[in-house]
Amino acid sequence: MRDFTFRIRWLLTIIFLCFFTALASAQDKLVSGKVVDAGNGTPLVGVSVMVTGTANGVATDADGKFTISVPQKAILRFQSMGYAAVNMAADFSGPMVVKMASAGKTLDEVVVVGYGVQRKSDLTGSVTSIKAADITKIGGSNAAEALQGKAPGVQILNQGGPGTAPSVFIRGLGTNGDASPLYVVDGMMVANITFLAPGDIESMEILKDASSTAIYGSRGANGVILVTTKKGKTGKPVINFTTSHGFQFLTRKYDVANGKEYAQLVNLFKTNSGASPVYNNLDTIGAGTDWIKEVTQKGMVSDYGLSVGGGNENVNYNISASYHKEEGVLKYTDYNRLTLRADNGYKLSNRLSIGHNLSLASSNYNGDGVSNTGRGINSISRISPLLPVYNRDGSFSKGQDIDIVNPFAELYYHKDNKVHPLQFVGNGYLNYNLLDGLVFRSSYGVDYTQNKINKYTPSYNLGANQSNQTTIENGYTTVSSWLWENTLTYNKQIGKHHINLLGGYTAQNTNYGGVDVTASGPLTTTDPNYRYIQVYPTTSINSLGALPSSESILSYLFRANYSFMDRYLLTASFRSDGSSKFADGNRWGYFPSVALGWRVSQEKFMENVTWISNLKLRGSWGQTGSNKIANYQTYSTLNQETTYDGVFNGVFYPMATIIAAANRDITWEVSQQSDLGLEFTTLNDRLRIEADYYRRDTKNLLLVLPIPGGSTGTSAAYSNAGTVRNSGFEFQASWNDRVGQFKYGVTVTGSANKNKILDFKGLTSYASDFMVPSTHISKQGFPIGDFYGYKSAGIVQSQAQIDQLNADAATKSGVAGKQYWSGLKPGDLLFKDINGDGFIDGNDKTDIGSPYAKFVGGISITAAYKGFDIAIDMMGSFGGKIYNDSRNQFVSSGLSNLNVEWLDSWTPTHTNTSIPRYAVNTSTTQSSDFNIFDGTYIKARYMELGYTFGKAVVSKLGISSLRIYVNATNPFYITKYKGFSPEVSNAYGVSTIGDDFRTYPVSGTARLGINLNF
Repeated sequence: MRDFTFRIRWLLTIIFLCFFTALASAQDKLVSGKVVDAGNGTPLVGVSVMVTGTANGVATDADGKFTISVPQKAILRFQSMGYAAVNMAADFSGPMVVKMASAGKTLDEVVVVGYGVQRKSDLTGSVTSIKAADITKIGGSNAAEALQGKAPGVQILNQGGPGTAPSVFIRGLGTNGDASPLYVVDGMMVANITFLAPGDIESMEILKDASSTAIYGSRGANGVILVTTKKGKTGKPVINFTTSHGFQFLTRKYDVANGKEYAQLVNLFKTNSGASPVYNNLDTIGAGTDWIKEVTQKGMVSDYGLSVGGGNENVNYNISASYHKEEGVLKYTDYNRLTLRADNGYKLSNRLSIGHNLSLASSNYNGDGVSNTGRGINSISRISPLLPVYNRDGSFSKGQDIDIVNPFAELYYHKDNKVHPLQFVGNGYLNYNLLDGLVFRSSYGVDYTQNKINKYTPSYNLGANQSNQTTIENGYTTVSSWLWENTLTYNKQIGKHHINLLGGYTAQNTNYGGVDVTASGPLTTTDPNYRYIQVYPTTSINSLGALPSSESILSYLFRANYSFMDRYLLTASFRSDGSSKFADGNRWGYFPSVALGWRVSQEKFMENVTWISNLKLRGSWGQTGSNKIANYQTYSTLNQETTYDGVFNGVFYPMATIIAAANRDITWEVSQQSDLGLEFTTLNDRLRIEADYYRRDTKNLLLVLPIPGGSTGTSAAYSNAGTVRNSGFEFQASWNDRVGQFKYGVTVTGSANKNKILDFKGLTSYASDFMVPSTHISKQGFPIGDFYGYKSAGIVQSQAQIDQLNADAATKSGVAGKQYWSGLKPGDLLFKDINGDGFIDGNDKTDIGSPYAKFVGGISITAAYKGFDIAIDMMGSFGGKIYNDSRNQFVSSGLSNLNVEWLDSWTPTHTNTSIPRYAVNTSTTQSSDFNIFDGTYIKARYMELGYTFGKAVVSKLGISSLRIYVNATNPFYITKYKGFSPEVSNAYGVSTIGDDFRTYPVSGTARLGINLNF
């Protein structure tokens, strides 16, 4: 605390010194203004504003504004690449408005970077920018979905359930822990952007290399996504109203057996087991219940958005409200969100401006389609089609096997499970121009989220899944975070030199809390007003939990951007972070970076090479860190329980014992990344190409290593051990042109990443999904979460083949009677003897495929003619594997429904097949490459046709613009995969990516929408 107080005093001292310096430098007069494009009025950022005949100069900010101290009768010169230079006398009577005409080249794109903005031509790091048009057209509940196929090096795994956020990975998976990127919304660091409506976003910048992310230090290890929301622009108020309506649909089905085919499968299983067939007259059996049809629906989707924005030289504002509602493709699952935003800025004087960005989002998740048990969603394809949804008495039917439930009933009984997040995210800021080019900025932000949990489950009996009492769960969790940031920015143009310096201090604190109570009893009611925990006696309360914790981080940051002649570029940054998650002596991490850029096209020897507009080479190196572990891992955790006693520091404590070990020596994970990039623009800016090669090594992985000799009752502690490497190549190429009134564009993106564990300190980590054997392994030389199991070598065709295998096993092992595989019979899968010892056991399990795609790419096509416009986005994932747990998990029961492929299974009279015999206790039930499928797919990410009405029509309607459109997202896939969707994520974390067992189906959406401006 004393250390924190000292630093606060140090900061305030610096601030006051800056203010006194400003007061002492009032010899010249201040002049301010704004520089805009003469054609469309767009503010121009990074324009050089120089006092002629001197080295005194500044550059315009993100709003095109500038303030500079100049002598009387000064002449200002405004220069920017792609624009004709402008000379203008300083005007002290009011804000100047400077209009710059295009010099025939495309306006240099402006991108948001950490704690500022830059022209793209000045960037030395790898940054991809996605603008509002690409964000809003995808629709959906989460704007991160718009990045799929648009941003090279970014992998998006959609979760499928209504309102669920996709998993986002930037340049591969660098940790076995939390691999999600940092989101920064208008300067406020947040864990996700589920509270934002896509229509409120102006742009998203993805910072990928260490040069661009190191300024965020410990938060930037997994990449950074900067989100800039829409702001008001100078001019008359603009009222915008958008709405769209449509439905979600199941894009693909799982081809399971119908009633007659299921009866054939049951008979086949019985016959293979030596029993008599169950169904003797197959011709009398119809198709039965189509369970996929019974549990799925065309879920309605609606969006509404209303905003008003405008401003003048002193005030700008943008206020918006939006509402999103979607029903899932699984019945009794839905989501809705109401979002309110207010982004205002105020210029109080030539030196002082203030503003705020405020957001309030109220959401509701209804049903249990996302967090359902493995039995629920999995049973959709497992339950017998000969069973009805309802019995004759109106009750729900039960599954035909202990691990199979009625999926419709499972969804119905959990329809009253409700989670209500309420989230406020906002910050207020102050900008003060201390001197020419020297700006002090202070911002204070708050992120507060409360999740209310109200779940009601009546008594039910679905076989293995049953309860004879009603259960009510009431609770809440809270996450409250504040962030205070103070920075000084110095921006100066001195002749041919441009300098931009940033220094700052930030502090953040996050508190977690919550209470959850579950009780059971005989109460049954349809009235939600009586569904509260107090209706039960205290003796019925069977769980009570509270999880308070707190964490804080203190940071210092510095960055220098330097350019000479707009040709030679240098960026250097340094950030130090101190985290409460680590013990004294290990709390501070130091994260430097450096980057160089060379704009070759600006060299004199390129003056006559007119067909090249821009050629830039850049390279960067830097380090970032991660502290994404639970709080208090450096302290031993105690538990109070009547069966335990403990002695601590020589004092006896009844009912207390240590349940978790601690390691006070753990410290930061460190990611070190190198990047080489090229940017090339040619053919009058119509063709643009950007490519990068990178290598990222994540060292000192925070791993839980086993306790030597083992332990009972005490869990192991974290240690820093291991290194993971991600290396790859990514590119983006775009072509934009106009022929008369026809305008079109094509953009192609692609990325290839390789993941490999270089060092794991001898550790081998196994992981699996719910109810299945270990299918993933993490160890040195393999990717994180690599698929693990037996490799098959075909199907055993005869007993003679088995006898020979057993004889070889006895010979090689030296053990008489040794079998190649116990119980092996003709028709079973034959596994490869990997270690060559003559027989099959766990030592023969090996790598059977990687869940990571070898290449991910996308293509976007846009075209417009007169009022019509069309957009088509396609994307593909190539080379990744999927482990389909559903293919063989319940084979041994003989009662589970299966894919129709099992009708082609091996029998003594049908041996020309790749499907093994259908019987109990076979090798088929083992984890093997029999379950591995090619996850390659190509899909239509987005298709839209729109029409914008001309001025003659809209003027009669009293509006300024009107556009109508029809679109579809994810309408179809091209893939050989047999599951619901080849886009497979997993709720069990990064170590089980690619497992398809209980995956909520990724759906398609069709919409009709309208966009109005007043």
